[in-house]
Amino acid sequence: PLSHCSHFYDNPIQFVGQSAFQYLPKLHTLSLNGATDIREFPDLKGTTSLEVLTLTRAGIHFLPRRMCQQLPSLRVLELSHNQIEELPSFHRCQQLEELGLQHNKIQEIRADTFVQLMALRSMQAVPSLTLHWQHSPDRGVPLCSPLTRDLTDNQLVTLPLDGLAGLTHLKLQGNPALSEPFTKESFPKMRVLEVPYAYQCCAYGSCSSFFRVSSQWKAEDLSPEEEDPHKRTLELFPGHSDNHYDLDADDLQLDLEESKLHPSIQCTPSPGPFKPCDHLFESWIIRLGVWLIILVSVLCNGLVILAVFASPSYLSPVKFLVGSIAGANLLTGISCSMLALVDTLTYGHFARFGARWETGAGCRVTGFLSVLASQAAIFLLTLAAVQCSLSASCVRGYGKSPSLGKVKAAACVCLLLSAVAAVLPLFSIGEYGASPLCLPYPIPEGKPTTLGFTVALVMTNMLCFLTITGTYIRLYCNLLKGEFSAVWDCAMVKHVAWLIFTNCLLYCPVAFLTFSSTLNLFLITPEVIKSVFLVVLPLPACLNPLLYLLFNPHFRDDFRLLRQKGQDKGSLPQSCRADDMEKSSYDSTQALVNFSDIDHTCDSPDSLAVRPILDSYSFPSVTLIPCQQ
Repeated sequence: PLSHCSHFYDNPIQFVGQSAFQYLPKLHTLSLNGATDIREFPDLKGTTSLEVLTLTRAGIHFLPRRMCQQLPSLRVLELSHNQIEELPSFHRCQQLEELGLQHNKIQEIRADTFVQLMALRSMQAVPSLTLHWQHSPDRGVPLCSPLTRDLTDNQLVTLPLDGLAGLTHLKLQGNPALSEPFTKESFPKMRVLEVPYAYQCCAYGSCSSFFRVSSQWKAEDLSPEEEDPHKRTLELFPGHSDNHYDLDADDLQLDLEESKLHPSIQCTPSPGPFKPCDHLFESWIIRLGVWLIILVSVLCNGLVILAVFASPSYLSPVKFLVGSIAGANLLTGISCSMLALVDTLTYGHFARFGARWETGAGCRVTGFLSVLASQAAIFLLTLAAVQCSLSASCVRGYGKSPSLGKVKAAACVCLLLSAVAAVLPLFSIGEYGASPLCLPYPIPEGKPTTLGFTVALVMTNMLCFLTITGTYIRLYCNLLKGEFSAVWDCAMVKHVAWLIFTNCLLYCPVAFLTFSSTLNLFLITPEVIKSVFLVVLPLPACLNPLLYLLFNPHFRDDFRLLRQKGQDKGSLPQSCRADDMEKSSYDSTQALVNFSDIDHTCDSPDSLAVRPILDSYSFPSVTLIPCQQ
């Protein structure tokens, strides 16, 4: 006959007959770990004294409905790492104190599952229900967390609250579909609460400083492969070799008294700047700054796009790229407006919608637009700098610059690369839902799996900026030597240079935060990081068009042509309109010939002589100024 306590662990046992443990009235503890071929729960008829049952890492799919009738003395049931999908009612297990169901496939818990379990002290469900323990600092004896339930890493959508009012410990992490908020009235005796989303902790405190990180279940943070229920049992109850789960009434009383001394609820994960309870934008300065960025970026980039693509003047390659950058910046303004709209609609009670926003399609669309716009703007700016340099070299060597068609093809490649970068987080390479800002950049206490994508993205952007800087330094050195002095559009050269300077300068804080988070170099508060992501990161989207509208003479010429086109439409002969369009396309305050005009007129090898080309344009009011001036 088996002894009072039987442990079958670290053995090659793969299968045990269903009736192997029947009619063992003196058996108190049965531990069987790793019998992967067991598909059905064993028939324990006649084993009425069994108090501790551990069947882990098997293939059990369901529990018999009469289990509690066969085991009236059952106090501890550990069924972690199985394939259990449905739970019966445990209302007849009146003595049940510990229930472990983590790492199963539980999708639903019925309302009567845990009814009348007055003795239940600990329940874990990380992918199921598991055991959680805490140590008494006064006695040095491990104590079982009173009235604890752990349902982590399962597929729960809802949690019935019937019969759970007496819980003091509840663990629900790893159930992403369980986003419903809880109230204090749901768990009046709760001491330690671990939930899938930080927003569910907002009901238990008014500010982030209220929340403290729970250490009661740190022993449970082991990976499934490292977790050994039997060894954990031996550690928790040393000295009880016969029955490792005998609970000392004095220890339990001490634990209950400790709960009275520490009435505050320890809820994790804790809310904070990236998991706000009340407002997505917690500062009015940030809120007003974001709205200002949205208004300026949408209106000004719209004007730039209208002036570049709707104007009757000649569309040069550089000018086309400037308009394309404005389109990318417009997308940035749209993505920011989606965040601002969420902040407005959830003002004062963001916690009620935070989990659904992070995991919803709206957040993914916002993140996709944000990454697509930012990467497209950087890639197109790189293309603009390279195009300016290549145009100068091609005019010197071949008498013509790259055609507009080639530049358009290169711009399409840039957009394709940007779309690929924006799509990757949708396939779990990076993550948009790590924070309500829907950005794939690292946040404090974020998942380390997102760092690889973020570092790769930042390194790519830094390589682009280095390429831009080197290209333009080389270009300016050639200009200072007096080369191409009569065949260059200085207005566009200066504009691209200003774009390079502002975008590089504003991207430095983002790169600094990324590498600081990766290498843990500096301690930066979450409030600062959030401000950088909300204000500094989209700031180029409103500065880029302002530089074009305020300082580039091409905008004034294009705007004047658009206005004249609207006034004179249908009133002037076709020949007059054509002459005015041709003359105005070359009328700039810099009064210089664009490289694309050379592409237009220099089709033969003998066109290398610049002066005859310029003489062919007979505009008395035009004064040619060398570029270096």
